[in-house]
Amino acid sequence: MREIYLNEYNVLMDNTVYYPLVCGQLKAYAQTKAAIRENYEFMPFLFIRDLPGRIVAQYNDPAVAGFSCSMWNINLSLVVAQQVKERFPGCLIVFGGPSVPLEPTDFFVRYPFVDITVRGEGEHTFAELLLRLLLGRDFSDVAGICYPDYYQRQVVRNPDRTLEENLDTFPSSYLQGLYDYLLPSGINFQAIVETNRGCPFKCSYCFWGVGKRYRFFSLNRVRELADWCGAHRIRYVFCADSNFGMLERDLEIAKYFVEAKTKYGFPDKLRACYGKNAEETIYLIGKLLHKHDMEKGITLSRQSNNAEALKNVGRRNIKKSVYDDLQKRYNEDNIPTYTELILGLPGETYESFLNGMEEILQSGIKNQLIVYICEVYPNTELANPEYQKRFGVSTVRIPLTEIHGSVRPEGIPQEYNEIVVSTSTMPIEDWKRALVISWIMQLLHGLKLAFYVLDYMVEKYHISFTSFFEYIAGLTPQDAESLGNQVVEFYRFADSIAKGQPRGCILADFGSIYWEPEEVAYLSLYQKKDKFYEDMHQVCRDYLNNLGIIYDANKLKKVIEHQRACIPNIADYKEKATFAREIVIRGRKSGKMLKEVSSSNVQR
Repeated sequence: MREIYLNEYNVLMDNTVYYPLVCGQLKAYAQTKAAIRENYEFMPFLFIRDLPGRIVAQYNDPAVAGFSCSMWNINLSLVVAQQVKERFPGCLIVFGGPSVPLEPTDFFVRYPFVDITVRGEGEHTFAELLLRLLLGRDFSDVAGICYPDYYQRQVVRNPDRTLEENLDTFPSSYLQGLYDYLLPSGINFQAIVETNRGCPFKCSYCFWGVGKRYRFFSLNRVRELADWCGAHRIRYVFCADSNFGMLERDLEIAKYFVEAKTKYGFPDKLRACYGKNAEETIYLIGKLLHKHDMEKGITLSRQSNNAEALKNVGRRNIKKSVYDDLQKRYNEDNIPTYTELILGLPGETYESFLNGMEEILQSGIKNQLIVYICEVYPNTELANPEYQKRFGVSTVRIPLTEIHGSVRPEGIPQEYNEIVVSTSTMPIEDWKRALVISWIMQLLHGLKLAFYVLDYMVEKYHISFTSFFEYIAGLTPQDAESLGNQVVEFYRFADSIAKGQPRGCILADFGSIYWEPEEVAYLSLYQKKDKFYEDMHQVCRDYLNNLGIIYDANKLKKVIEHQRACIPNIADYKEKATFAREIVIRGRKSGKMLKEVSSSNVQR
C-alpha cells in the first residue's frame, strides 16, 4: 500500500486545537474511489504545529505528502516538505491553500522540492492526482493544478477546475468518523464547519470568495453535523461561511445547533462571520443564540465609514440608518455586538478614520468596536503591485504572533504577515497616531476600563469620544502617571510595528499566549487600578477645564467610583491567567467585562 501523509498544522491554544478540516475532507472524498482505497493507505493526520524534525520523524515510506497552507503554517510546511523530499526523493509533494500563489512560477523556483500546487477547491483535484499517480507521473489532464516542466523550462498551468455544484458529493470527514481515533488523545478539539462555499463579494483585501457564487451543503447534512458536534461534546464551533445570516436558511441552521445543545449540552458556542445584508435574519439568529447562551457576539461590520475607501476596496456597507436601528434593537435585547474597522484601507485619511470611529461609538454600541490593522493576504487584489502603486500602499512584513494562541516554541519556523502602514492618503505618522488612538479607544471603551466614564462625559457634556481619545493620546507621564506612561508605551509599540516588529505581546503572569497591545495595557493598569482611576479622574477634570465646561465635580467623582467598582475582581479567580482568559478573552465579545453594582455599594 502507498502511504499518504496529510499536513495541516494548526495553532495550539493551551490544550485546544481545531480538527484538521481540509485534511479530513481530502481523505473523505478520496476514499470514495475504489482504486484509492485498494492502493493507498492514509496515515494519521499531521495537524499540530511542532518542530520540523519531530514531524518528519512520523513519516515512514511516503508516496504522497499533501500540505494545506495558510499564513500561520506556510513556512513550517515548506521546511517539513524540504526535509521529506531529501529523505524520500520519490515522494510527490503537493501544496494547496490560500497562501500558495495562484501563479506559482517564482514559488517553484524558490522551492524546487514542491512538485504540484493546487488552485481552489481540492477534493476532486487531489483524488485525481492519486489516481494518475497509479499510472505514472503524467498530470497533464488534471484540472486546477500547476507544476514545473523542467524539460521545457516552464511552469505548466492546467485549466481551472469546474466547481462542484452539489457539495454533498463530498462526504463529511466528521460524519465519516475520520477523527474518532483522536478522541482518546486528551486534546480539547474545536470544529470548523461549512454549510456553503463561495462569496458573492469582491473585497480587495479578502481571499474568501473572490466573487464566487454560493454553493450549498444540504440542510439534512448540516443538521447531522450539528448533532455530531453535540454528541462529541464540541464546546466551540466556528462556522466557516463567508456571510452567515445572509440567507434565510441560516436561521434554520442556527436552530440545528440550538437543538444539539438542548439535547447534549454542546456545543457551548457557535461563532460565525455574519453577513452585512439580510439584517432581519441576522437579528433573529442573534436573538436565538443569545437566548441559549451560544453567541460569541453578533458582528455589525463596517470596515470603514468612508465612501472613498469603501469604493477602493470594492465594498458596500448597509445604510447607516439600518445599522443604527439594528444596534438599538440588539441593545434593547441585551445581545452583545461588535463592529470592526480596518486601519489603513486605501483612500482612508486620519480624519475620516476618526470620523468613522466617532459615528460608530455615537450609534450607541455597548460592547465592542474592534480595530484591525489592514493585512495583505496572498492572491488578493490588495497584494497586486499595480493596485498598491495606484493607491500608494506601503507595507511591512512582521513576525506572526497568533493572538491568544500559544507562544511559538523555539525551533519552529517563524511565520509572517504583511501589513499596510501607509497609503497616499494616510502617511505613516498619521497611521501610527490612528493606531495609538485605536488602542486607547479599545482599552477604555471596548475593555470597559472607563466605559461608564465615557458614557457620562459624552452624554452629559456633549463631547466627542474621539476628541477625548486624542487628548489622552497627547498625555505625558507628568500629566497623569499611569495613563501617560501607557500612552508613551503605545507610541513605542506602534513605532516598533511600523519597523517590522510583531504585534502580539507576552505576559508571563497571565499564561504562555500572545496578547493584543490594548489587552496588555488593561492587565497592566488593572494591577494598579487605584492609581489609574485617580489619574482618570484628574484627566477628565483637566479636559473639561480646558474646554471651559462647567461640570459637577461631585457627580464626576461618583461616576469614577462606580466605574471602578464595576471592574471584575481578580481575587474571585484562582489564578491570574484564569481571570485574563475569562474576562479579557471570553468576556470581550460576550459583554461580560463589567459586573453589576448598585450605587449604594460604591464607596464614598
